[in-house]
Amino acid sequence: MHRFVIFAALVAASMLAGCAPHAAVKPASTITLNVDAAGKPGADADMKKVLGALEMIQAGRIQLAIDGPLNEVIDKYEALYKGRAGMVFCARGVGDALIYATLGSKTVNGKADVPVEVIGSAWALAYWARGYAYSEMARYADARAELEKALALSPMDSQYKNELAFTYQRSGDWNRMLALYQEAEGTAEISGTTPEATTELKCVALRGQGYALVELHRLDEATKAYQGCLKLVPGEPKSLGELGYIQDLRAKAH
Repeated sequence: MHRFVIFAALVAASMLAGCAPHAAVKPASTITLNVDAAGKPGADADMKKVLGALEMIQAGRIQLAIDGPLNEVIDKYEALYKGRAGMVFCARGVGDALIYATLGSKTVNGKADVPVEVIGSAWALAYWARGYAYSEMARYADARAELEKALALSPMDSQYKNELAFTYQRSGDWNRMLALYQEAEGTAEISGTTPEATTELKCVALRGQGYALVELHRLDEATKAYQGCLKLVPGEPKSLGELGYIQDLRAKAH
């Protein structure tokens, strides 16, 4: 595991901007991530539990996944950080970690320069997985509660926003669904750990926008959204199918 102290990066940035500090300042933010030499995230014991839980969910052992590994990981971190001062975020890699580490410099509850700790993604991913599990059980209100917890820890994570948007699709709240998918598209560059992952996150977000826009009878915008996915992934079958559906709607209207 590699430990990073974000303050060093902030000092370097200020010097490049021509405003180097006059005196050393105590670091307010730390990043602790499990990454390899290339900066790609590794799988620690907690992450392996979450990934194992996802396999259980996909195999239909949903409640067992919730009651077992997911609750175990979540309970561990909730106990560890209960009552701790400052802010904590979960990051997938160095890129989003650096962004989260700077959030403590913003005013929070009337106080500025709040200490920030950025850790790996297992805790937030466990909330997401529990939300995904509840969605599979059609318990969408419970799913939303879990996904909001995941986003509180990783506010720029497109995967969590995409999943939360899906719960609003199931309840027919098209405007909220659309807004979340738009946010997810906007943060894909930050939360995607590889170019392929970024493309997938964007395409999911664009397809979701297209779906909501069709329901809102904004067919031109929906067409543009699906075409945006096809620009990223030529021949993407779901987008092609939805564009065909839009053509049928237009034909029926005439």
